[in-house]
Amino acid sequence: MIRQIRGLSQQEVAQLCGMHHNQVSNLERNRSNRDPFIADPQLSTVYRLARALEVPPAYLLPDLDHLVRRRSPEQATVRELSRVEDALRRLLAEQTT
Repeated sequence: MIRQIRGLSQQEVAQLCGMHHNQVSNLERNRSNRDPFIADPQLSTVYRLARALEVPPAYLLPDLDHLVRRRSPEQATVRELSRVEDALRRLLAEQTT
């Protein structure tokens, strides 16, 4: 969502990060080509993405104020996903004002 708000393609973000666009796509879809087939980025990748998207790394990490759960709440329902997206939109709007 942040990438789209910034008006960047996956290819552009990948170039800014020094990554392959497939890696950006996989991260956005929470997929991996390796077992267990879920995205599990290294912290350095999160920082590279944050720099490219011009946001604090925390914007890319869900549930920073909770203990780690097996599955993030924002993945549970569309309603929860929209709550997370709304919060990100607010934070990004505050950043530009």
